[in-house]
Amino acid sequence: MSVLRIKNFGPISNLRIDVDKNINMIIGPQASGKSTIGKVLFFCKKIRDYYVDFVLQDSLFLDTNSNELYINFLKYIRRNFMGCFGTTKHMPAFEIYYSYANKQSVIIKLREGYALFKFSDEMGKAIRNSFDDAIYIYTQNLYQDKIDFVTSFSTKVNLKNEMKKHYTELANEIFGSDEEIIYIPAGRSLLSVLSDQLDVIDITTLDLSMKEFMERIRITRTRFGTKIESVVSDYLKTVQGQIKNTDIDIAKKLIKYILKADYVNDTDGEKLYFDDTHWVKLIYGSSGQQESLWILLLLFIIILEQKKAYVVLEEPEAHLYPEAQRHMVEFIALTMNSSNSKFLITTHSPYILSSANLLIQSAAVENRYAAKNEETIIKKQLRISPQKISAYKINEKGGDFLKNIIDEPSGLIESLEIDSISEKINEEAEKLEMLEIKYDL
Repeated sequence: MSVLRIKNFGPISNLRIDVDKNINMIIGPQASGKSTIGKVLFFCKKIRDYYVDFVLQDSLFLDTNSNELYINFLKYIRRNFMGCFGTTKHMPAFEIYYSYANKQSVIIKLREGYALFKFSDEMGKAIRNSFDDAIYIYTQNLYQDKIDFVTSFSTKVNLKNEMKKHYTELANEIFGSDEEIIYIPAGRSLLSVLSDQLDVIDITTLDLSMKEFMERIRITRTRFGTKIESVVSDYLKTVQGQIKNTDIDIAKKLIKYILKADYVNDTDGEKLYFDDTHWVKLIYGSSGQQESLWILLLLFIIILEQKKAYVVLEEPEAHLYPEAQRHMVEFIALTMNSSNSKFLITTHSPYILSSANLLIQSAAVENRYAAKNEETIIKKQLRISPQKISAYKINEKGGDFLKNIIDEPSGLIESLEIDSISEKINEEAEKLEMLEIKYDL
């Protein structure tokens, strides 16, 4: 079980959340801590990838020992922490605890203005041992004299590739996960507006999570030089094995429902095609298209390649009509069911939650009675098992920071929490009506 605890960090006073469900939803007002939870979770999971990046820096492993390397590694992830959250010298004392799926853990504390990292004993020992292993490999193979430059260069390249494969597998074992970690922030439309300048933007000034997202976009959009049907065909030409054709077909339909166009990144830039001859540049697309585009394309790649991912997704509803919000939830559920991926989703939208409830109810009813009834209301690929979802509301009135809003008997998100503001509006509207009656207005 993966658990995240945060104390006195940003707007968060004290919370504990199980983030091991396939879909974990968090609702709450703006500036209440939703994004902080997502970014902290993203960072803790990404430590695995930072470990791989560190161990592949061969020059660090010359004339040193594993203890010194371990200290340097802690400094390395501290720099990444600052890249994600900024300088820590002005912060009050905080504590972050994250337990990985293999029961290992990391604790991040602030002491004298510096973020200090402490891994559980077994995890720390495994990391140190891996550094001893890397020292031996680098010093014995990479830097011994070779016959000629070509042989030396070839050996180094091959060794680097083998090292990356080896330490990626080892990192997955140490950190108890082989999921790809993906962060999809809010404010995505800005990157669409800047699409023509995306390749020349200096990303070194951005925070680490946004930097990672932009790098992912740069890589992914090169795959969409043609419409999505050709992307699927091209993928099948380069890999062995089968794709899930039914899931791909459903995904293409949902993308069409939401995007209302086909995305193509050709020599003239990023375009949205409404048919074979009519298109607009992405920068002139609607805000809803711009906000939803990279959610849809990144999740589509997960379905196509059958990757297992952990996706931190902020505000999937942004600028979308309620019907499109429903289809977005269906697309998330499709990705979860197709690839066994997991999500942490922050949202303000009652339509996102009510759409999730519909898919939960479908699983509870249609999965149970499928053998007795051939009629299908919700496709099985879109259903959300009640056991696979959690939902929390940020509590600003004291007590636990997060309030569990799943109704245990039904497994549904509690209806009063979905749109409590509507209840308040209705109450005040009734009071206004009573004033009309009282004063005969």
